[in-house]
Amino acid sequence: MDWENSQICIRRTFNNGALYDPKTETSARRIDLGPLMMSDLKKWRIACPPTDLDLIFPTKAGGHMNHNNLVNRYFKPALKRAGIPRIRFHDLRHTYASLLIEQGENPKYIQTQLGHSSPTVTLNIYSHLMNPTNQTAACKLEGTLFQTTGSKMVAETQKGATV
Repeated sequence: MDWENSQICIRRTFNNGALYDPKTETSARRIDLGPLMMSDLKKWRIACPPTDLDLIFPTKAGGHMNHNNLVNRYFKPALKRAGIPRIRFHDLRHTYASLLIEQGENPKYIQTQLGHSSPTVTLNIYSHLMNPTNQTAACKLEGTLFQTTGSKMVAETQKGATV
């Protein structure tokens, strides 16, 4: 965790009881968190007993949490309490990407947050979520090109047109 910059730092993975380097160079990354999430994580950190490994979500013994235990003991019960239909844990990643796309974030930013090797990979996976029409963008472009100063005036003056 980078507590000062509000980021999760992905530097290694835990699988089958062992730590590994991330599978690709871009998998090692920093994921931005908002202030509410950071506040909750700071409260959680204070409430958790300290561990030698400085883990955010340790087991009761202070070690790394097994994926199956995480899903079965915490994730599925949380979904049930929230009244959310069962989804795969990995679906949270797709939800995160979908929400970033929905709010209009830059594909390059989304790519870095997800750890994809390029924005093209991100766009290939999530292009079906991109809105095929965007009247706001069309109006902004029209305003840029044909505003009452600059380009529009020059074009109309050269053609002898009046406003």
